[in-house]
Amino acid sequence: MLEDQVAYLLQRYLGNYVRGLSKEALSISVWQGNVELTNMQLKPEALNALKLPVKVKAGFLGSVKLKVPWSRIGQEPVLVYLDRIYLLAEPETQVEGYSEDVVQKTKKSRIHDMEMKMLESRRILTTEMNKSWLGSFINTIIGNLKLSISSIHIRYEDLESNPGHPFAAGVTLEKLSASTVDDSGKEAFVTGGALEQLHKSVELERLAVYLDADISPWHITKPWEDLKPSEWDQVFSFGTKDGKPASGLFQEHTYVLQPVTGNATYLKQRSNSSNRDQPLQKAAVSLDDVTICLSKSGYRDLLKLADNFSSFNQRLKYAHFRPLVPVRSDPRSWWKYAYRVVSDQMKKASGKMSWEQVLKYATLRKKYISLYASLLKADPGRETIDDDKDIEELDLELDIELIVQWRMLAHKFLEKSVQSDINLKKQNTKKSWWSFGWSGEAAEDGNQLGHFTDDDWKQLNEIIGYKEGDNNEQLVDKDDRGDVVHTSLEVHMKHNASRLAEAHELVAELSCENLDCFMKFYKDAKVFDMKLGSYRLSSPDGLLAESATSYDSLVGVFRYKPFDAKVDWSMVAKASPCYVTYLKNSVDQIVNFFESNAVSQKIALETAAAVQLTIDEVKRSAQQQVNRALKDHARFFLDLDIAAPKITIPTEFSPDSFHPTKLLLDLGNLIIRTQDDDDVSRYETDIYLQFDVVLSDVSAFFVDGDYRWSQHSLKGPVRSSQSSIISYLPVIDKCGVTLKLQQIRSEDPSFPTTRLAVRLPFLGFHFSPARYHRLMQIAKIFQGDDNDTEDLIRPWDQADFEGWLSVLNWKGVGYREAVWQRRYFCLVGPFLYVLEAPGFRSYKQSFSLLGKQVYAIPPDAIGDVENVLAVCRTERSTNKVV
Repeated sequence: MLEDQVAYLLQRYLGNYVRGLSKEALSISVWQGNVELTNMQLKPEALNALKLPVKVKAGFLGSVKLKVPWSRIGQEPVLVYLDRIYLLAEPETQVEGYSEDVVQKTKKSRIHDMEMKMLESRRILTTEMNKSWLGSFINTIIGNLKLSISSIHIRYEDLESNPGHPFAAGVTLEKLSASTVDDSGKEAFVTGGALEQLHKSVELERLAVYLDADISPWHITKPWEDLKPSEWDQVFSFGTKDGKPASGLFQEHTYVLQPVTGNATYLKQRSNSSNRDQPLQKAAVSLDDVTICLSKSGYRDLLKLADNFSSFNQRLKYAHFRPLVPVRSDPRSWWKYAYRVVSDQMKKASGKMSWEQVLKYATLRKKYISLYASLLKADPGRETIDDDKDIEELDLELDIELIVQWRMLAHKFLEKSVQSDINLKKQNTKKSWWSFGWSGEAAEDGNQLGHFTDDDWKQLNEIIGYKEGDNNEQLVDKDDRGDVVHTSLEVHMKHNASRLAEAHELVAELSCENLDCFMKFYKDAKVFDMKLGSYRLSSPDGLLAESATSYDSLVGVFRYKPFDAKVDWSMVAKASPCYVTYLKNSVDQIVNFFESNAVSQKIALETAAAVQLTIDEVKRSAQQQVNRALKDHARFFLDLDIAAPKITIPTEFSPDSFHPTKLLLDLGNLIIRTQDDDDVSRYETDIYLQFDVVLSDVSAFFVDGDYRWSQHSLKGPVRSSQSSIISYLPVIDKCGVTLKLQQIRSEDPSFPTTRLAVRLPFLGFHFSPARYHRLMQIAKIFQGDDNDTEDLIRPWDQADFEGWLSVLNWKGVGYREAVWQRRYFCLVGPFLYVLEAPGFRSYKQSFSLLGKQVYAIPPDAIGDVENVLAVCRTERSTNKVV
């Protein structure tokens, strides 16, 4: 039986990707424990699961080895080796019109795949399986699995996304291995409930991602299927040359992710372990160097790829409407195609259904579920029904998602109807491993095949931790104490960097040292802890930013429902000072890097729409949570101690022709804390949330000469007698401001929503002709040339509709005064821009129409003003809008 199961699993999970793999073709000897498949070709549909417009051009799987040492299962692990996985992919974005039969066939296939996937997810690792002998046996094998994956190279070549600039992207992995180890890190074998106590070690070697621009695609003169294994290695190691596998590397990859090496450990304790100081599950990931580099050409190619995929998805959505003839031969059919697409979009955008449609779908739902369940019950051996005419007729007028939903409801209904029969059968069946299809005769055959005696079976049961008759149930329930750590995750990076490059020249680099992240999950509480050693942002012109300390430059701890405090959540963060230098040329290069004309308007609109929808949803969710927290008197603790940046703005102006002028801004220190309830009256605590905001040590001054924050900031005030400084001109003396903020918990007309008390003890400002001349030099730095803004993309310049309108704004104290203001509007796709007048370079307001509706406001609700439209979310009432 196990031989058949192994063959079935290999065929099922590898058969979708490998050519010519069948149960009959598998040379398997389960009881000897050796399975080996070598030199296999990958199928063109191997990437179909990704749901991307990509197809396999060529693919090769070097070897798959599986070794199960049955005779030494208590001393040796189960071995799984995958070696040399090569895959070459290319885009498949051409969309042609389909006939109605092809559309329905494709629809039926998608429904079948989705239904089988959902059914499979419900069956995986069920409780009954885990309690069985076979479940204990499989757990022991999985718990002692030794996995090794080596020599992976997946490459994608694109010749159509950016015409004239072919590019290739790829992922390479030298080796990934995982094994079971003991506390000292040596390989070990775990017996008796292997999945209840695990200690895994994972090693990662040279994982990399590359993006090569303006390349020559790989090409060989003979079919890919005729390549020898050694030639596959040559191609995916060195590429091709003159139609043959290259013998050496002649072009280096441009890496987006530099090769990464690291290790990880995973530890799982028994639920009834006596060691309560250790988490039940713990994972630790350690990476030596993580470097991400993006080039200007790579950024251009990524944008073109996104544009191509976006166009494909748009065409694919309505491919079944597309005519099968050219536009010139039958323009009428293409006009009908455009009408059907627009009508379908409007129908989905409205989201409204008539009462007749509601009744229709309610009747269809009842009919479909009852019919499908009866067909399943009539043939218990079938998991899906694809050949019934009544079901096919109903599927014609229903969407795929709705069909799958109704079919899963039918499966659920069928399960409930036969549950009583299953329970009766279970009571009459002896609960042992024989009940899984192993009859007495089969057992005898199995003993002969594997030469297992009764003593062998007894020893095997002891190894896998199975006891016949008790279903392998846990004797001790899991500890649900609130202070027990259920899961712990640690991520350590010694060094990580992000780089921008253009034509092999560095534009900017952000480098961080010693980044540590810790996450702990309790029964209810959650703790997130982050520490950053140091960071620096540099460019070819010099240093742009640098942390003042080499350790703990940024520390933050977030706790959700902490069990040791009477609050719902708490946030504590501390940031050390950082030194910032404003170098205009470097900042302009970074900005220009992302201001690329390669971005199409469609991609820009889609990206902006997605961002806008996300922001709207986050804002709405955050506002609802805050309102709920205020009304429910939810308590939280906030303690932010942020040392603000110390900024240097250099100029080329030198009063004495030798020492240039610098403006230095010390933004001081910002502290935000929730005020303790003991410091205020109980009456104010019930009504208001209390915050203390303290901004201290803010100053500004001019210096002529050389000045470094790291040398002078901790030595007190600067004096002109210092050798490197010939002039010191203070502009703002050290000062600070203290604010006490009170925010009402729930709105009450008797109390103000916000109360603010501001205390500014001292403000010293210095002004003189010398300071005035230096300020003008600083102002020139931020005054861009008029030509700099001419090439900026202003979406409202390409408006679909535009014209004058009046906008209702609320002004005055408490925003209770309604004022109509005349404005010029531009509608661009799903975005509405409001300008002061035509031709303005900036807009006053912008709105996204996605997820919103436009409807007329009755004149009697808006002061008898006619022709008033409201743009808002659908759940908003008219009174709330006004």
